[in-house]
Amino acid sequence: MRGILTRSLQKIGLTFSEAYGVASTVRSQLAREEVIGSPRIRETVSQILVSQFSPETEERYRLSRGQPVWIRIHHKDGEGVWFSRAIFRYRLEICGITHSAAEALAHSLHERLVREYSTGIERETLHQLTCQMVLAEAGAHFAKNLEAWHRLTRANKTLLILIGGAPGVGKSTMAAHLATRLNITRTQSTDMLREVLRTLRSPEKNPELHYSSFEAWRALDDSPDRGDMPARIEEGYNRQADEVELAAQALLERSQHEQFSMIIEGVHIRPSMIQRLTLDPDVIVVPILLTVSRKKTLKRFFKGRSLVTSRRGSKHYLDNFDAIWHLQSALTLDAKASAVAAIVNDEEEESTSVRVFSLIASAVADHVLPNQGE
Repeated sequence: MRGILTRSLQKIGLTFSEAYGVASTVRSQLAREEVIGSPRIRETVSQILVSQFSPETEERYRLSRGQPVWIRIHHKDGEGVWFSRAIFRYRLEICGITHSAAEALAHSLHERLVREYSTGIERETLHQLTCQMVLAEAGAHFAKNLEAWHRLTRANKTLLILIGGAPGVGKSTMAAHLATRLNITRTQSTDMLREVLRTLRSPEKNPELHYSSFEAWRALDDSPDRGDMPARIEEGYNRQADEVELAAQALLERSQHEQFSMIIEGVHIRPSMIQRLTLDPDVIVVPILLTVSRKKTLKRFFKGRSLVTSRRGSKHYLDNFDAIWHLQSALTLDAKASAVAAIVNDEEEESTSVRVFSLIASAVADHVLPNQGE
């Protein structure tokens, strides 16, 4: 069918009009044949692609239509794995390379492996080849990030990622995305830490733990010298964060001791927390503050959350929106004072992901490539 062929040709890089034109030509050439098999169709398509475009275009089509071409990656220990374009693309994306650019590089590398390394390739040779391609196609910055991730797998270092931000800005979603891409199996939410602390501390002893972060001010006494409302919001939040931070620090120290990488996310991760950590130099700590630049965007995030979370709808957050927005402003000022990156998470999910991965990869490079930071 012409529509199916058109979509197949678009997947190898042709525009819709180009793909539709080729499909129409194929149908015209084969219209008088009574019985047409798949090999005949592929042969005709290949001939047209070579004549109208290039042999390289025809090769992309042939590889996409044929049986999967598996390339073995050999390891020094004797064990090997098969090359995966999807896994390779993920490796490029965690360097800060966009999805489309990573997809193009993965495709180009696979074609080269098929041409030049059909019997397999050593892992180090593959890495060197990859660095050369990334350097040529994406630039030195991304090639350095790729080398940093490569060395981190062989270094005796622990990666700890701290994601803070006001409620609703996308911390847990980002944490799950990073954990998947970076193969980090341990993540922790500070909301869960607060829930645990609530069971251990009575409302009389630590009343601030028994409110949401943006309502912890309600635990303060009502003395008139408590100041204006923004100051009360910050004081209540900081009292709650002080308690939760102790538990978070204990987790980080355990992570350091057992040498496992970890992601901790939550509203209680204040940017200034980085100044209070006392971890070994072999631990790579990457603090990130997620923010939202526009009020209507954050309100839309809350409304979206209510569609997937039955326990907490959007109304509670929207009713306290001014307090949440002020909390974000206070965290942003804290990030600036603590030299912690504040990344805006607005409309473009991929753009946010690229900035976060680029930040983490640069931090890793600063630790494992100390002489290549210029």
